Amino acid sequence: MAWRETLLRMSGFGDKPVKDPAPGSQMRSWKHLTPQQLKGLRNLLFSARIVVEGAYSGLHRSPYKGASPEFVDYREYYPGDELRSIDWKAAARSDRLFIRLFEKHTDMNCYLMIDTSASMAYGGEPNAPFLDHRSLSKLDYALCLAASLAFVIVKQGDKAALTVFDHHIRHHVPPGGTMPHLYGMLSLMERLIATEQTSLARALRQAFPLCRRRGLLILISDLISDEDELFSALNLYRHRGFEIILFHVLHEHELTLPPLANVHFIDSESEESINAHPKDIETDYHARIQAWIDTLRNGSRGRRIDYHLAGTATPYETILQRYLLRRTQLGS
Repeated sequence: MAWRETLLRMSGFGDKPVKDPAPGSQMRSWKHLTPQQLKGLRNLLFSARIVVEGAYSGLHRSPYKGASPEFVDYREYYPGDELRSIDWKAAARSDRLFIRLFEKHTDMNCYLMIDTSASMAYGGEPNAPFLDHRSLSKLDYALCLAASLAFVIVKQGDKAALTVFDHHIRHHVPPGGTMPHLYGMLSLMERLIATEQTSLARALRQAFPLCRRRGLLILISDLISDEDELFSALNLYRHRGFEIILFHVLHEHELTLPPLANVHFIDSESEESINAHPKDIETDYHARIQAWIDTLRNGSRGRRIDYHLAGTATPYETILQRYLLRRTQLGS
């Protein structure tokens, strides 16, 4: 089955039907989302753990009350309320009129933020002579993860937005829930390259006014930034009631130094450099990298932010499947 036809059939919805390409025309294939990956995503759902605001019926709890199967509470009847909502048994017991309130369900806005700073370029083709030829750069890994998340979100009837940043916002795609909207996001992802220095806190503050409706914020980055500034910026979203998820993308050689005798390390953003023998520094390096990860994990836990380490040695499909299944098991 053709790739695009597969995607359309698996989506099962859309504001407007998207016609298959004419016979003999070339099928479009996306770099960061392939038919093979879709097979593992087709049955996954991404439920919100928060009460979300939405305008349409969907999977998630809403702060607004309305007519749906799940009973919430009673309130006193007022002229103009529908007569069919009156609980006549309660009226007979109390001699007063009450209506039954039910919980509405709504769609969810999911805001994907992707770090395209220079440090995200490590791995992949430019470093192929020194790395496993199958290795992805941190940016490509992040984009594949984001593309899979966007597909799951749109497939289940929710809306995905995309914000791309380094030291400031480079691109912003507002929330949308159709397959053509997803295609536009995938097309943008294919054009992205890692450049410039990063400022996570600045980008998060710039993006805050763009996230007009409370929902789910997913930040995908190597999180190379000042931790206090990062959490201070994330507090803006926390106080507004967002659920926040951090996917901390690190290359396998950042978690474990490469097995080379001598290495010339160059900071991709500041261009500072140093020569070192990995064997001589690995004990101290591993202690420091683990302390940094623990600081981010513990800081996230204390703020009810969902932190998830994503090392590039683990396929991103596995990372995502494990994560979504864990959310389901925890009663999302």
